[in-house]
Amino acid sequence: MVESGIIECLGCGEDKPVSEYSALNAKGTPRPYCKPCNAELVRLGHYNLTKEFVAQLLHFQRQSCAICRTADAGRKAMHIDHDHACCPGRRSCGECVRGLICANCNAHGLGWYEALPLGLRTFDLLNAYIADPPARRLRTQSATSLGAGTSQAPSAHLRSAALLAKSATSLSNGSSVY
Repeated sequence: MVESGIIECLGCGEDKPVSEYSALNAKGTPRPYCKPCNAELVRLGHYNLTKEFVAQLLHFQRQSCAICRTADAGRKAMHIDHDHACCPGRRSCGECVRGLICANCNAHGLGWYEALPLGLRTFDLLNAYIADPPARRLRTQSATSLGAGTSQAPSAHLRSAALLAKSATSLSNGSSVY
């Protein structure tokens, strides 16, 4: 279908015009994923997560921000929060991901709060989030469920690049995750 200017995205499965794809190389060969699916792949790869884990985490957080509980995850982008002190460099190990938070909590709340000296960090809500984030609770709960012999699938969060490529489809509720 490339000849007709329409390509099927390997992520979302939709037929889209070539203009909806980023160029892969100097030849202009289009990527196999449309721009939104490719952006999601890059984000997930940056945090070493799978789409499935992010969907489980969003469900675990009741489709809301892990800090302020704003329940508009489907309309506004949720940001992937992680402990910046954990991993040197540009990529995250995945274990340091704490939760999904709204843009306001990400830009105006948590970053500012974590920059404060420890003696000034007196806000119980944020201290509780930092000490026991939802992603850690989800991983612990999943590991406990698997250890008990249940048939619940593991919340796999570390994957190879090949598995990340397979997880390019949009989140089931259509929300964006940054």
